[in-house]
Amino acid sequence: MLIDIYPLMTPFTVLIAVALLLVLFSYVRRKISTSAFIGTLLLGVGIVVTLGRRYSYAGLLALMTFFFFGNMVTKYKYSTKVKLGVAESNKGRRSIKNVLGNGLGPLIFAILYADYHNTIFLLGFSGAVATACADTFSTEIGQARGKPRLITTLKKVPVGTNGGVSFSGFVGAMLGSGLVSIACLTFRLAIEPQLFFLFCFLSGFIGGIADSILGATVEDRKPLKLNKHHVNILATLFGGLFAIALCYTVLDYLRITQISQLTLLLTTKAQYIIDYFIHQIQTHIF
Repeated sequence: MLIDIYPLMTPFTVLIAVALLLVLFSYVRRKISTSAFIGTLLLGVGIVVTLGRRYSYAGLLALMTFFFFGNMVTKYKYSTKVKLGVAESNKGRRSIKNVLGNGLGPLIFAILYADYHNTIFLLGFSGAVATACADTFSTEIGQARGKPRLITTLKKVPVGTNGGVSFSGFVGAMLGSGLVSIACLTFRLAIEPQLFFLFCFLSGFIGGIADSILGATVEDRKPLKLNKHHVNILATLFGGLFAIALCYTVLDYLRITQISQLTLLLTTKAQYIIDYFIHQIQTHIF
């Protein structure tokens, strides 16, 4: 009997089991609502189906990292945030709206990967999750410690104002983006790990800034009247697209400036200049 069970205990199945236990534990501890519990499970299934066995473990690990640390940081100085009136409602308990706001963007990139089988969308997925984590850390840490300024005007604003940013919030965004970026290295794509981490980290941080800009300009404002969850979806999509654009831009630049190509370019230019001067000398002297 034990011999039949051991082959099932692969790293992939263990990760799925841990993910299920983590979500179940959060539900039992009332950190997420029933709707969020169901939504999180469906999101996990969607990631496994769209990313396939080869990459779904990395996608689940990225989401687990965000889920675990996102719930932890919500409790950071929670009593202070309650006094300021900016704490998450229901003692920080997440609802299905939170799941959709932070998970729909990554799921869209996962679906694009399943449709086109282009691993660049896995980088988009990573950037989207990094953005969600960066925004969560920025909000939870920044509201508890920062003295915010509106990102569009830099004027001081009350804590909790849409689009308000602070130094502590930026530090929190970098921490959140960095945690997810480390987890996303498990995708093991055909990109140098240092570059992949940089793309993911920067896209998460920039995506968080985009979230603040959207919060200051369109959130709860006419004519769109987008709420914070709509803004989160747009920001995560932007973070993923930024990661893809940054990757293409940097890699194209590196292809052009590779040492061998640069040497060839300089050699060609130098030979052209030498030939030009020889031609001028022959023309004027002989």
